[in-house]
Amino acid sequence: MSLIRNSNQVKQAIDFSGIQNGRIHPSDIDAVLEFDNEALILIEVKREGNTIPTGQRLLLERLCNAWRTEKSIVLFVTHSFTDDKKDIPLKECCVSEAYYDMKWHKVHTELLGSVLNKIGLRWNIKKLSI
Repeated sequence: MSLIRNSNQVKQAIDFSGIQNGRIHPSDIDAVLEFDNEALILIEVKREGNTIPTGQRLLLERLCNAWRTEKSIVLFVTHSFTDDKKDIPLKECCVSEAYYDMKWHKVHTELLGSVLNKIGLRWNIKKLSI
């Protein structure tokens, strides 16, 4: 069962025109998981071969660094889906990098669900079982 209520609305782009100052403009985060004010997982998804733009990367790093506990991480998730008429199944995307302890770490490419399960075990989050 999909969690997407209306795929057409999800496909609507948000136009940032008029809400920028030169190259400074709003950014988005693709997914956020937060558990009991204790753990924070930020997820950014890009097509394989793309990188997180500098401003967005800095935003993600700063949010992770500012979290009130050491249980915070940014997962950079990539996909190779090219059919833009179909939704991208996040469960079939792979984690390629992770930001924690104030630095980026290469990850042996692994499905997101598996990585989330490992984080849940490491951080003892019973609610995080995919």
